[in-house]
Amino acid sequence: MKRLILGLLITILCRPALLPERIVTLAPALTEIVYALGRGDSLVGNTRFCDFPPPARTVTRIGGLMDLNLEVLIQLKPDLIILYPESMEKVKILKDRARLLPVRHRNLEDLYQSIRIIAKALKREKSGIKMVSNIKNTLADIRHKAASPRKVKTLLIAGRNPDQLANLIIIGRRDFLNEILEICGGTNAYEGNINYPAVSVESIVSLNPEWIIEFSVFFQGIDHQKVLELWARYPIIQAVKKKNIKVITDPKWLRPGPRIIEIALELVELLNTHD
Repeated sequence: MKRLILGLLITILCRPALLPERIVTLAPALTEIVYALGRGDSLVGNTRFCDFPPPARTVTRIGGLMDLNLEVLIQLKPDLIILYPESMEKVKILKDRARLLPVRHRNLEDLYQSIRIIAKALKREKSGIKMVSNIKNTLADIRHKAASPRKVKTLLIAGRNPDQLANLIIIGRRDFLNEILEICGGTNAYEGNINYPAVSVESIVSLNPEWIIEFSVFFQGIDHQKVLELWARYPIIQAVKKKNIKVITDPKWLRPGPRIIEIALELVELLNTHD
């Protein structure tokens, strides 16, 4: 009898952790990682911003960071909830019902680590290792090809009023996009320590970037020429003089996920479009 009980205990203790069958993701980049690791079929819930790959749009929506629907989330009965630390407080009520897996995406190293962590939780360790290796190797190749003593001075604008150059928020040097910019042969025109500072047009004149890249979903449908017209009043800025101004509306550019390779390839081509 003792041997039987001992055998049962050994079997239970040595049994591999169960594969999570019901997964919820609380950010678009996390959703993309789950699909890229081949576990999209187990995704039962995500946010209303999760739109890639296309199958992600058919998954039950649980709102967003600011309006998370806990009732719907509870009804989904998830085994695993993948989220950013900022969302932990909102879902802590579920800590005894599901595994909460927080990961960070502040920079590229965070992204690599989060892919490994998520891959391990989804029993896709080899796929995770391969994904990280592919991203690193591709970015290294891009860095090598874009290598030049002269860096393209670039300003990254995270948002502003759609019809005027006001309420300008720029991306500082601690964001993953700044790392991508450096890899692609550029350098941030902003040299301060604030992550996302608010600046005036006069400050941008002082920074005098060679390229201005704006990221905003508010500019959907706005003609590029109209954007150039807004900046045209400041020909003293190199980027304006050379018409090196680009508005990015594709949300993937603000998602540190598997598609950062696409971002880097597009950015390095953009920076080499004009002198």
